Amino acid sequence: METKIDIDSFQEDLRPGYDFHLPSLTDASNSRGLVFKAIVSGSHVLDVGCDTGRFGEVLRKQKYCTVDGIEPCARAAQLASSRLDKIFIQPVENERSFEEFENYDAVLFLDVLEHLVDPWSVLEGAKKALKPGGAIYVVVPNIAHISIVRRLVLGDFEYQKYGTMDKTHLRWFTRKSLQRALEDAGFINIKIDGLTSIPYLGKRSNALRFIENQLGRLFPNMFSGSILGHGQVYSSCQR
Repeated sequence: METKIDIDSFQEDLRPGYDFHLPSLTDASNSRGLVFKAIVSGSHVLDVGCDTGRFGEVLRKQKYCTVDGIEPCARAAQLASSRLDKIFIQPVENERSFEEFENYDAVLFLDVLEHLVDPWSVLEGAKKALKPGGAIYVVVPNIAHISIVRRLVLGDFEYQKYGTMDKTHLRWFTRKSLQRALEDAGFINIKIDGLTSIPYLGKRSNALRFIENQLGRLFPNMFSGSILGHGQVYSSCQR
């Protein structure tokens, strides 16, 4: 007899929620800071996989945005409901997951796509939730990072509680594969940035920060810890 696995319950058991405190949103070296800076004040935002709504809450308070969230975990959604304008407790599985969502200025997938079975179909659905000229912001871990490549060379592919090898991750991306995913979903004006993270180097001095920045600029595939993808849908004047 075939046993069907409830993926949502399975992932909740692995980790109930990602209720982390936000990093400094004025720091351009972290993904949340870059996304926060990019979103226009007063925007209507859909935060997909919003967890407990911490990021959306800051968008509401500091940028006067209207922020709705989609969150499959009921425990996290309960907290998010007090922080966001609307919360929808439902899974995000494919293109049809966005049939009732429309006219958003921005859709966010902040460390979410790697948890999905079919992120490519989900991106296509998210495009339809955006108004003409609207933007998508995607953050994913970089599987090509030197720390992961080093482990693979040593024959190590162990899952962990957090990070790129989080045991709830189902898909992995590189800069090129995220670019292709956004292109295939029909987005335009795509930009891919890497957030530099070099093991053992740290940020102990201006000289080390300079070295880190230079290495990240020269070898973005190797030293990008996270990848930030941005794209738009056609505006009426572009059709």
